[in-house]
Amino acid sequence: MKHIIPLLLSVLMFSSMSVHAAKTDDSKMRESLTKIVPAGNIVKQDGHEYKLTTAKNTLMEVEFNRDGTIDEASGDAAGAGDVLVPGEGRKTLEEVIKSLSVAGKKASGDWSFKKSYMHGWVYEVEGFEEGKKMEYLVSAKDGSLIKEKKD
Repeated sequence: MKHIIPLLLSVLMFSSMSVHAAKTDDSKMRESLTKIVPAGNIVKQDGHEYKLTTAKNTLMEVEFNRDGTIDEASGDAAGAGDVLVPGEGRKTLEEVIKSLSVAGKKASGDWSFKKSYMHGWVYEVEGFEEGKKMEYLVSAKDGSLIKEKKD
């Protein structure tokens, strides 16, 4: 009996520490969200996945890795209100849309931000070129067009 009480206390202390760690982790992710999606409002949270509305009332999703770094992000309003500022020297969604525009391409619709094994961090952006629906793969490092294809 003497050994059971200290054992139970140890288990309770450990479980309370892990709950506190989860809260700290969540607060880090929420703090990162304020930088990644400025003026965004969280609509729903499911673990490390967040759905947000932007200042222009568009809907976006951001998912984090366990360490609190961004894993991927997506939305359906490229050029119409979605905002992504991934940090760490990577191009913002707005900068990528401008680089596409300079190249004569119009971003419109769905987009995603993720890490590609072949190209590093990239944006996949839907758009139009000469009236045809297109899909563009753009480097998040320098904004260069990696690949384009008809959608």
